Amino acid sequence: MRFLWTLIVAASALTDVGRPVQGRPGEAAGLALQPPVYTVDPAWPKPLPNHWLVGAVAGVAVDARDHVWIIHRPSTLQPNETRAIWKAAPPVLEFDADGALVSSWGGPGAGYEWPQLEHGIYVDQRDRVWIGGGGDKDAQILKFTRDGRFLLQIGHQGKGRGSNDTENLGAAASMIVDPAANELYVADGYVNHRVIVFDAETGAYKRHWGAYGKRPDDAYFTNAGERLPGPFSGAVQREDKPSQYDPDGPPPPQFRIVHAVRIANDGLVYVCDRTNDRLQVFRKDGTFVREVFIAKRTFGSGSVWDLAFSPDPQQTFMAVIDGTNQQVYVLRRATLEIVGTFGGGGHWAGQFYGAHNIAANSRGDLFITETYEGKRVQKFRFDAGGAQPATERAPLVRTGDYTERGLKPSDFPRVRKLTDNVYTFEQIDPTKRVVTVNNLIVVTREGVLVAESQGTVDNAKRLLDEIAKLTPQPVKYVVVGSEHGDHTGGIGAFPPGVTFFAHPFSAPRVKQPTQPVADRKVLQLGGTEIQILFLGRAHTGGDLEVYLPREKVLFMSEAFINRIFPSMANGYPSEWVETLKRAEQLEPAWFVPAHGFVDDAPVLKEEERNYRMAIERIIAEGKRLHDAGTPAEGAAAAARLEPYDGWTRAANNAASALQRVYMELDGKLPPPSR
Repeated sequence: MRFLWTLIVAASALTDVGRPVQGRPGEAAGLALQPPVYTVDPAWPKPLPNHWLVGAVAGVAVDARDHVWIIHRPSTLQPNETRAIWKAAPPVLEFDADGALVSSWGGPGAGYEWPQLEHGIYVDQRDRVWIGGGGDKDAQILKFTRDGRFLLQIGHQGKGRGSNDTENLGAAASMIVDPAANELYVADGYVNHRVIVFDAETGAYKRHWGAYGKRPDDAYFTNAGERLPGPFSGAVQREDKPSQYDPDGPPPPQFRIVHAVRIANDGLVYVCDRTNDRLQVFRKDGTFVREVFIAKRTFGSGSVWDLAFSPDPQQTFMAVIDGTNQQVYVLRRATLEIVGTFGGGGHWAGQFYGAHNIAANSRGDLFITETYEGKRVQKFRFDAGGAQPATERAPLVRTGDYTERGLKPSDFPRVRKLTDNVYTFEQIDPTKRVVTVNNLIVVTREGVLVAESQGTVDNAKRLLDEIAKLTPQPVKYVVVGSEHGDHTGGIGAFPPGVTFFAHPFSAPRVKQPTQPVADRKVLQLGGTEIQILFLGRAHTGGDLEVYLPREKVLFMSEAFINRIFPSMANGYPSEWVETLKRAEQLEPAWFVPAHGFVDDAPVLKEEERNYRMAIERIIAEGKRLHDAGTPAEGAAAAARLEPYDGWTRAANNAASALQRVYMELDGKLPPPSR
């Protein structure tokens, strides 16, 4: 199975029996883009010649030819990496679109001061290559031709005088040229705390600003004795101290580490204030527009490292990389709302260790570099098949709470057709009030199979009434996916003669005789193959799924719930992740949740992966806190669960989820049945 993430922002709204789902207040309906899809390309780039290796990769750019440029730090290669025949490649490497090395150059030379610590690269519209330096004495920016001939230096090493110096930089991190005005915008940086703009031809100073468009004030840091973490130099870094940064306090009045600056097609300037965990937006004159905090409780090296825009003319989405939490956040640019995440820590294709910089080519492919010991650049291919305009549809609100979609109790129940003779039923869960309980309905010429019951007899009767509107065929089978009361409380409403299937773990808790399914059972009903599957322990010890291989519909029961914080009080955390991975290997078109909205198929596919990543994040945070000796009862207050802490019922479910992780780590969960 390919390592695939669907970076999806639903521009479409679910329409059911003539009732469109509403967007957030103030969001206008109209043209939007369907979600793009990115697939990691593990064969890109091609191997380097000459037994070359790269160190921490601290910058990436794409030129007008769609060639990809990186700058790395040869000094960060460890002695055990460069022994024998292996050696450091030159700092600047150019690859063609296929990943073959085209050119290489860089390092100290006559007439300029090469950086102590390479940081940032950009290729402008005239094929000029700009390079920054992140060392504590690096106060310069360099400009070269594409073949490495030196052209211009702005600032001088060791001469920096702070954030209001108009001649020198302060460990500049990245840069971009605005071709309309031929102005160079610099994210400045690790030592300074500002954006500064120069004439890209002459290097003359134009203007600068700090956080909120105000004049930067370095005294904010020096008076407090605060020293910010510098770029990775090959030595182990201790970045677990938050210094003055307080996620619960007022927004910081100064930039901390200004790590990237990018300009959108509409002229807005986006600044990554990395160790303040925020993105600020400005006009080109430095006028502040807005800000958003991302993973706000991330200390040390921070969460907002760099960003790239989607390839549509409106640049509807942007990808923001987080090299501390090893994730990429997908934001809707108009609202700065996080609408998806992907990635995770590790060294395998598609994972990250120090995701540092990002760039996109003309097709929308993403190139993400890694610092620390990641030491690579990865390509994520863009699939334009989904990125088509959708008209007369409101933006979809990602939530499990029906009130946040502008719905009312009178809008339920809702029936949705997925494929021929396959439907879902959504009804409000009376025990959880703002979320739904969902059923799968499979109609055949020989009878009906229903996955799950409802939580009350009244709701189950309404389910049966809706089935009667679809077909005169009787209900023959009911699959009990979860034994919990919100799925079995109404089971008595089904007529005599119905056969109930349940896992042996769940059967004693079901108030009906059941046929056991411990692994897999295949039914042939009216020409439709129906597979009842136990993919592993997840929400309970006996979760059953229903899969229709021809229709490619997978009903997940409570193994997957849409945009509702995982309820893990009775779950099996690590096994749950593996269960979801087995479900993904089936490659269904539809992942149908037992709770939360039955959205369009691409949305559900992405949300199932988001749900798995939410559980992985809970496990990782639980292990971190467990290893640190944090008591289980204090774990929820100390956990960093962004962005999942904004999901429906997070306040209800987070504490018990972390306690369950503690139980797993302490070996207190029951072993699987044999």
